[in-house]
Amino acid sequence: MTPGSNVPLPATRVTVDVAAPVRLDVSGLLLAADGKVRSDDDFIFYNQPAGPGVTYRSGGGSAPDSITVDTGAVPPEIEKIVVTASPDAAGQTFQGIEPTATIRDADGGAVVASFTPPGLGAETALVVVEIYRRNGQWKARAVGQGYANGLAGIATDFGVTVEEPAQPVSAPPVPRTPPAPQAPPAPTPGAGKINLDKGRVSLQKNQTVSLVKGG
Repeated sequence: MTPGSNVPLPATRVTVDVAAPVRLDVSGLLLAADGKVRSDDDFIFYNQPAGPGVTYRSGGGSAPDSITVDTGAVPPEIEKIVVTASPDAAGQTFQGIEPTATIRDADGGAVVASFTPPGLGAETALVVVEIYRRNGQWKARAVGQGYANGLAGIATDFGVTVEEPAQPVSAPPVPRTPPAPQAPPAPTPGAGKINLDKGRVSLQKNQTVSLVKGG
């Protein structure tokens, strides 16, 4: 496939594998007619691997990560699923590590199409392909749109609530006489932040998405 080209999907369930010379983080976003997610629940990735009609599978570093779309189970108000990729290493660009998306029949394994976005450089995240509905038929389109501000740029473009990293602040002056220790305030239920640390947390409703990875 070339950028902008499309192919009809011959199967109800398709899998998009995204491979590159380095490990990638692959995700899928379910978009309504306005081009936005309905809520953060429509952001499918390694900490939230399943949504309505869309699932994520990790390749574990030895195989490509993938997004599987069951078009028969996608809600009627969803018009497209975009498949994105970003290098797992923080700050790495796609210069010299162009990814290839391979679209397959999820049940039989037959290859439907493949696409390698050309001319990548400073991009740190990429919308690779999209699976979309047009006049009752599902198709796949090659996109290759890059973002220089990482997965956060893609997520916010499509309406995901992203928690900005905290900015460092100066330490307060040390008082001459230390005050008596006070008990810490009780935590507020449901106010905890989440992040994308792999295998540690799960995306929950009504929480913002943090794109800051822990050590």
